[in-house]
Amino acid sequence: MIVPTGKLIPIGGKEAKGPNDEELDDYLQPVDFHEGGILQEVLSEIKGTASRILIIPAASSIPQEMGPLYLDAFANLGCHQVEVVYFEDPAEADHPDNLRRLEEADGVLFTGGDQVKLTEKLSGTAFARRLKERYEREGFVVAGTSAGAMAMSGYMIREGDSAEPLLKGIVDTGKGLGLLPQAIVDTHFMNRGRLARLTEALLRHPECVALGISEDTGLVIGGNGRMRAIGSGVVIVIEANEAGETNYHEAEKHEPVYIENLRLHILARGACYSITDRRFITESDNAS
Repeated sequence: MIVPTGKLIPIGGKEAKGPNDEELDDYLQPVDFHEGGILQEVLSEIKGTASRILIIPAASSIPQEMGPLYLDAFANLGCHQVEVVYFEDPAEADHPDNLRRLEEADGVLFTGGDQVKLTEKLSGTAFARRLKERYEREGFVVAGTSAGAMAMSGYMIREGDSAEPLLKGIVDTGKGLGLLPQAIVDTHFMNRGRLARLTEALLRHPECVALGISEDTGLVIGGNGRMRAIGSGVVIVIEANEAGETNYHEAEKHEPVYIENLRLHILARGACYSITDRRFITESDNAS
């Protein structure tokens, strides 16, 4: 089994893109954009202001508008070696210029939009294979926000109802990019009431860990499966490997589901978690 040398940074969406970002909800108290903001963290995990970054807005319905937002955001942080890569289908993704840009970059950031659209555009491409190789073997950093984070999973939530009770059949899952095969990721998590849909996705694939990431919040995940929370909100970690009684497999579609002993952790800045060991870790644990 390969232990990746790179890092993954899934982000829950609506990360601050400037010092006075008005897109954030009023109740969020974002950390300083220039000191501990999400995109600053992305830079610090690559090569700081010298980072060469590709922005990939392939999930977005408005890629020509989405790309420049991130060019401006990284420029605000002093990073100017940033390019946007546009493609609409697998053949275009594999254009020689795009493959060259991937080789020259230190990391990529997938924007939000529709995770199904993103995976369909990358499915079976040399671009996706080389991206995964660089992450596994060359210390490459892959960041993604909203749909770009959800697509990192091995099993990806394709669609699902929010703010519903836990009913069987409210979620559709499929293959993601496979960068994080041991987890299922959901985003805008607390903000859009997505506990039920992430829980059902986990019940479909109980060997995984479920990660529900709030807005303006993210995780930095090392190749050893250890992750730390960043940003202004929280990450919910759900485990089902020790769950007891459940009617999930026998229930009819849209029937309420019960489950015993579902385990939950809440991460915020200063807290870490190991997917490999299924263990919660604090900064004090790191220091000891």
